[in-house]
Amino acid sequence: MIAQLRVWLATRSEREQRLLAVAAAVAVGSAALLAVAAVRGDLAARRARVAALERELAAVRRLAATLGQEGRGAADTPSTLARLQAAADAVGLGERIAAMTPAADGGSDDRVSLRIAGASLADTVGLLHALETDEPALGVARFALRKHPDDATRFDLVLETTQRRPAP
Repeated sequence: MIAQLRVWLATRSEREQRLLAVAAAVAVGSAALLAVAAVRGDLAARRARVAALERELAAVRRLAATLGQEGRGAADTPSTLARLQAAADAVGLGERIAAMTPAADGGSDDRVSLRIAGASLADTVGLLHALETDEPALGVARFALRKHPDDATRFDLVLETTQRRPAP
């Protein structure tokens, strides 16, 4: 077949051979452009599908978090004392706790007063960050920091935290 094509091409004039070469180049170029366009379209469709699945996954995660919060009863919610102790332990201040006293105010919040002796400034900031990032965040109603008399890098810290009591 290729031999027949060569014989047929040899019988053509030089001008016809050039026109056939240009036509073949245009056909190959057009086929390449169509292939590139098809691949780009397929990639765009797949990206759109992935983005839609990511949005759907984010919506499912939001719903799961909402259901998880609604499903927690009063028995499942850790006490303010336990949450405060866990936050202090997480930043390495558990051993420095001098006092942790619940306040009996009869209001709609659980209040706990915490006194830590000899905390560094970095530990204090770490504790405040741990309280803020905890879910739900523990509120700080009162904060007092006093420089330790023996060491200028250590502080006596007094915090009063609040946690909204769950509705019965």
